[in-house]
Amino acid sequence: MRQDSYVSLDGRGQLYTKQRHDGFDYVCCIFSTQRTHLLSRATTLRGQGQKHYWLVRQMDEVSFGVRGADGDFLPFGTEAIIPLSELLTYYSPEVAVFEERLLTAAKEHDFQMIGDRRSILRIDQANVRGLFGIALKYIKARKLSRARVFIRELLRLTTEYAGRDQFLFNDFGIRLRKVRHYEGAVLCYRRGLVFTQVDDHLYYNLARAYYEQGQWWDCMNALVSCFDLNPVLPVARDLVVLVMALADSARLRMRYGKPPVPDGVARRAEVLGEAAFIHDETAQETARELSVRKEDKAKEDLWLPGRDIVGM
Repeated sequence: MRQDSYVSLDGRGQLYTKQRHDGFDYVCCIFSTQRTHLLSRATTLRGQGQKHYWLVRQMDEVSFGVRGADGDFLPFGTEAIIPLSELLTYYSPEVAVFEERLLTAAKEHDFQMIGDRRSILRIDQANVRGLFGIALKYIKARKLSRARVFIRELLRLTTEYAGRDQFLFNDFGIRLRKVRHYEGAVLCYRRGLVFTQVDDHLYYNLARAYYEQGQWWDCMNALVSCFDLNPVLPVARDLVVLVMALADSARLRMRYGKPPVPDGVARRAEVLGEAAFIHDETAQETARELSVRKEDKAKEDLWLPGRDIVGM
């Protein structure tokens, strides 16, 4: 058995069952640099051309431990501590390499790293959430191409782990939409739909992301799926009403920065709006009240001119 002094392969044992209380998910993954960065920290780095691989594990919210990866993609040498800013500037995540090469080599060589949970060589929900958090930091640092590749690799993971479901990817999509990374949000929502086709809120969130992109047909298709499951979901109904309004008003489209709404999309929005009205008892009651008020006002308006005739 090859054993390292930093971590356990699968986290079995009392040492690794201790719960964390620091409020964030630790990251442990392979990263790469495009040039010989920090070469003095290792003597024989695994690399192809100018790309070199490193095992990176998160120490706390702002610092990371970095060690070189050898020919088998296994970590070796002394661990150096780098700040988050250096990680975002020089390092690119290699999720596929971590899953397909390092974890495979660790099992083949019975390799273990002894230490706390931060160093467990495995893919689980905590590690995936931690990696996703790093992806958000790339976005905020305007490293968009790196973040785009990072998110796609996270979604392509094939390892099964607890919590790998529609709720996880819906949460990722929401967080990406909040930072205006709509392309990534769409990918996460669609990944969530692999696990379920009966989540009305997930279809609405997908429609919302498409709306933000101005992808009208995709937005409407997602809304149709949402309405098929829940024709009275208030936020979905509001989005349909907004699409109808945008279709009728160039000024409103300019205000919201949206492209013209195709006629076919506008017609489908009207159909959905009518269907929502039919199923919404509150909206029907409001419409009846407005109709009664309108009739009363009409009668009053008809009566008032008569007062002048009789001298009132």
